[in-house]
Amino acid sequence: MLRKVLLVMGGTLASRVLGLLRQAVFNALYPDALKDAFNVAYRVPNLLRELLAEGAVQNALIPLLKGLDPEEARAFARRFGAFLLGVNLLVLGLGYLLAPWVVGLLVAGESHLREDLAQVVYLTRLLLPFLLGISMAALFSALLQAEERFLPYALGPVAFNLVAIGLMALFPGDPTFLGLSVALGGLFQALVQVPFLKGYTLEWRWHRAFAPALLRMGPFAFTTSLRQFLNLVLTHILTRYPPAAVTGFYNAEVVFQMVLGLFATSPAIALFPRMSALRGQELAHFLTGPLKRLILLFSLLGGMLVALAPFVVVVLFGLFGPLTPENRAYSAQVLQALGFAVLPWGVNTLLLRGLYALGRIREAVSASAVVFLTNTLGYWLLKDAGLFALNLATALAGYLGLFLYLRLLGREGVGIPALPGFLLRAWLAGLPLALLGWVLRGLFPVATAGEALLPLFLGGVLGLGVFLLGARLLGLPLRALLARAPADGNRGA
Repeated sequence: MLRKVLLVMGGTLASRVLGLLRQAVFNALYPDALKDAFNVAYRVPNLLRELLAEGAVQNALIPLLKGLDPEEARAFARRFGAFLLGVNLLVLGLGYLLAPWVVGLLVAGESHLREDLAQVVYLTRLLLPFLLGISMAALFSALLQAEERFLPYALGPVAFNLVAIGLMALFPGDPTFLGLSVALGGLFQALVQVPFLKGYTLEWRWHRAFAPALLRMGPFAFTTSLRQFLNLVLTHILTRYPPAAVTGFYNAEVVFQMVLGLFATSPAIALFPRMSALRGQELAHFLTGPLKRLILLFSLLGGMLVALAPFVVVVLFGLFGPLTPENRAYSAQVLQALGFAVLPWGVNTLLLRGLYALGRIREAVSASAVVFLTNTLGYWLLKDAGLFALNLATALAGYLGLFLYLRLLGREGVGIPALPGFLLRAWLAGLPLALLGWVLRGLFPVATAGEALLPLFLGGVLGLGVFLLGARLLGLPLRALLARAPADGNRGA
């Protein structure tokens, strides 16, 4: 099990590092106005990404595939692939026709992007095939993960980033190739997995497992619609801010998602097939060790992001040229706020998978709906409070979700009563890092990547020391960070 976790984490690390490189190239080669237009357009295929890709397909299909005998699972995979392709082609056609209307919803009336709305529509249409690629990639990944084969899952995002970086570097400043870089990258993310499927073909026939598959996907569709409503509201709010605010948010989100993807999603993916075979206290024992390790790690990483956000932004996204002052300031503000969200959202990733493993999809969806609606309400109430306060809504909604998911797991006999107290102590251990960051920002104002290296190094060393001291004073077992995951689901962590 540890080998599988490390394999997924290694692949995710490669993907996220390349994602940061892609974002750095993007920041260096395009003006702020075009970057804002692209980031708004990118939201359109993402409105349906989780419905037709990662969230619904993977979480719904993996338990179903493991419940079918091998021959039936292969037949279902061929037929569901054809069905998913057909749905995507229909969505692409509708998306092309409705792009002006969708973009009109995303861009606020007073936004600077209103001056060139046609470019946002053009980019949106170029980006739509990304949805097809990423949907088929998610299906292929689900088929392989059901067999606990994780290497292809790791290779897909790497291929996407390499294609995107290559096209942006070859055609700098060109909006057409900027859009194609993502669209073609998504298609390559699917294609790189095909050789691992051993002769996989599409078959245009109905299968009896379609009905339970679509029923499983239904709750995810509901959750996704709420999540994308949140994204719609957020994008609309961000376009009300001055130029570079939209890009600043997405710069910070890349870092935030890198942390969650590497240290939360990767372990959850590797553990999910094993979790699906456990119930009650067996599942609680299986989750306890990983959860404690994640809580300590996320408290440290979240505190580091809060403390070092300005330096992280300049180093990561200013590799190929200095950021504009507006881009730098907005990116740092958002990343500091999202640093407070790392701990709850990271832990929630594993808790939510626990509910899915138990088959409690309706309960998980209901709780997630409350979280997303709360986050949306927070965005709306704080829309004029500045980017830092605006994005604190994400952290607050994350803690609400953590409480709800723990309560739901407890009702299913998966009780971990010591976890809330452990989490509070870990949060307190990471909190002093925010004060350290305030001191460093006063001592080291930076504008270039070279200037940021020294305070980033000092902050990392001092931050680790502050966290370890706080954890020791609060009685946290730091050895949990180094403990191995259980070899199987029948041993406690």
